[in-house]
Amino acid sequence: MGKNMKTADVVQRTTKTVSFTWIVPLIAIAITLFLFVQWKLSQGPLLTITFENANGVTTESPVIYRGTIVGRVETISLSENAQEVIVQARLHPSASLLAKEHSKWWIVRPSVSLQGVQGLDTIVGPRYIAVMPGGGEEQFSFAGLTGAVPTNSKLFTLVATSADNISIGAPIFYRGIEVGEITSINLASDSSTVRLECSILVRYAPLVRINSKFWNVSGIHIDANLLGIDLHAGPITSWIKGGVSFATPTRIGDIAPSGYAFTLEGDVDEEWLEWSPVIELDVEQE
Repeated sequence: MGKNMKTADVVQRTTKTVSFTWIVPLIAIAITLFLFVQWKLSQGPLLTITFENANGVTTESPVIYRGTIVGRVETISLSENAQEVIVQARLHPSASLLAKEHSKWWIVRPSVSLQGVQGLDTIVGPRYIAVMPGGGEEQFSFAGLTGAVPTNSKLFTLVATSADNISIGAPIFYRGIEVGEITSINLASDSSTVRLECSILVRYAPLVRINSKFWNVSGIHIDANLLGIDLHAGPITSWIKGGVSFATPTRIGDIAPSGYAFTLEGDVDEEWLEWSPVIELDVEQE
């Protein structure tokens, strides 16, 4: 009977326990990832601005708008052909609205020109990048200007086949009165045309309509024919740096938005000189 007695097999069960040794590193990794994501979300946009010359700008140089630091330069490098300087600057989150396609960027440095003395604060302080905000779509890559843009101006683009006799700083006239200037001259991306960026003082901006006509008034033009000789000359200041004039039809069109592009004509049509629109100026900007 004893030989037939069944015996129970005793099996020892092992309970799985989670080692606290792994919990601490996992928590640390989770916190690090959370802080990294928060840091990335709190950063403003990174802009790439191409200049012909860095003009003393270095890493950590400020980006300034209305006297307030709105960003910092992070890196500076040469382009692949070593003909340009590529600046990468990080904007503060509150300044993200400055990253628009029609915004203009330039380096502020001491300069003396016919328009006066500019950038005196950079003699004892650091060089910095200034910006004039514009509208349009969000954009993060820009071609920097070679000179400053007046902050009380509205910007437009003139498209021409050639920039002969026109230089940066050339005046823009309306009825013989200087109302703006050329701020930059560049070839189009396909090199087929020349793009002249210009600024019009805000007070005179209402004069620029979508049907306005712009033409080159640089220097002196002499037309000789069987009927005699016709002499056409722009204002004296246009003899030195070139110049552009414009007129608006008597039947005015809509106000041209900032960044609007016009064709720069080589000659004036006599009909344009007869236009006499009545346009109220922005007297608050005087």
